[in-house]
Amino acid sequence: MKKLLYTLSLLLGLATLTPALAFAQTGVNATASTTVKTPVVNATVSAAATAAMTKKKDKAHQELQRRVDALTSINARVQAMQQVTPSFKQSLANAVQTQTSAFQALDSKIQADTDEATLKADIQSITQSYRVYALVLPQIRIAAAADRAVAISTMMQTLGNKLAARVQAATDAGADTKALQTALNDLATKITNANTQAQASVSSTASLAPDTGDSTQMAANTAALKAARTNLKTVETDLKAARADINVIIKGLAKIEPVKTNAAASSTTSVQ
Repeated sequence: MKKLLYTLSLLLGLATLTPALAFAQTGVNATASTTVKTPVVNATVSAAATAAMTKKKDKAHQELQRRVDALTSINARVQAMQQVTPSFKQSLANAVQTQTSAFQALDSKIQADTDEATLKADIQSITQSYRVYALVLPQIRIAAAADRAVAISTMMQTLGNKLAARVQAATDAGADTKALQTALNDLATKITNANTQAQASVSSTASLAPDTGDSTQMAANTAALKAARTNLKTVETDLKAARADINVIIKGLAKIEPVKTNAAASSTTSVQ
């Protein structure tokens, strides 16, 4: 009998415990379900993605602003050019303004982007736009160097004309001026060649178009810019030779007319 009563008590205890276990299990499941649906992880991912986009936008802005600043500076050089034609000068100024506006518009678009794919595409377009930027800057620098070279050669030509008059006067007075005439002829040749090479450097680069990824156009642009730089090196060599000719003439005249050379010698300061 006692054994039977013990068995019944045990069964009743299990019966009482089962609903509690069931309730506990249900509570665990409910808690687990609630935990899975909590958007904490998603919010964290979203915040990280937003921060990453903001960082990319800031970097893009800095890159674009650096280009705008460089164009603004180079435009000042364009406006200061004196020897290039007004039409070419205006063409360069227009190219600078067009590129500046393009960079500023791209910057505004990037800052307004709201999804990663669009932002990535717009940032990549900076590199594509840079092809234009990378072409405009060398064009202007070449033009500026050519402009300066022509300005120097013009001053040399003016001085050369004055020296030629003095050499002629010395010749008429019976002095031996063969060496001076040789130097004068070489001076004229060097000045003419310098001007020709300077103009060639500008002409060969003035009409170049951005390659926009076209390898053929890229090669053509590279070749033209390289040729222009070679022309400018020739200009530099010619002007140095012209300066040397001027010195030869001045020293030669000093031996013929030592009293009259001070003014001519001082006039060469600007080109030495």
